[in-house]
Amino acid sequence: MDYRKINSHVILLLMVAVVGLTIAVIGRLIALDNGFDIGTANLTFVIILGICLIIYLIILATLTHVVIPWIMKIFLQKDKPITKIIEHNVFEDKIKILEKVNQSRQNFEKQQIAELNEKINLFLTYSRLSIALLVSDNEFLQLEKYIECYARRLPLPDNCIPIKTKTQNNNDLMRFGWNMTNFFKYEKQNVVPWLQGVFAEMQELDFSYIKGKLKHKTKNQVISIIEDIPTYLKEQNQ
Repeated sequence: MDYRKINSHVILLLMVAVVGLTIAVIGRLIALDNGFDIGTANLTFVIILGICLIIYLIILATLTHVVIPWIMKIFLQKDKPITKIIEHNVFEDKIKILEKVNQSRQNFEKQQIAELNEKINLFLTYSRLSIALLVSDNEFLQLEKYIECYARRLPLPDNCIPIKTKTQNNNDLMRFGWNMTNFFKYEKQNVVPWLQGVFAEMQELDFSYIKGKLKHKTKNQVISIIEDIPTYLKEQNQ
């Protein structure tokens, strides 16, 4: 016999049966002691056994449908606040994490903007020492705006009027374009449309020609190739 198959319900039923039979036997014996005949004693036995069975079923139904659900309801009500507290804490933690991420992103963006502003100001300082010699004061003020557009990767203004420089050497303008794109670490070829949009002399030249001459050195050059503009400016201030 496999005793593992005997569960708690079978054991409980056997215990109730034993208790019911015991009470019924005692009731039969009492009936015999009181002078009742065997038939009456047996009937007493059956009645007591039936009453025990009914009481068992009533108790079982009460426990199953009333007492146990009531107890479970109480425990569930106690668990709900704890669950709500846990969910609330998890939600607050997620909000804090998102706030930290957003704050970090904002700080990074501010840092990027500050660094770019510093680079723009540095290049404009270099421009005053180089290309400002080739344009008028008013034109240089316009040129500063165009340089800032390039640095911030913005298109030139719709009302952009090409600047006519004082130089006869277009290579100076190309070298200036190379210095600018090299300083801001942009793709070299992207500076060609900017040069063609800003300087009148560049509009007459082919794209591929300008691209090939960006770093071309010539005699009597006003603007030379500067690989390290910050170091160049420090040397100029000494």
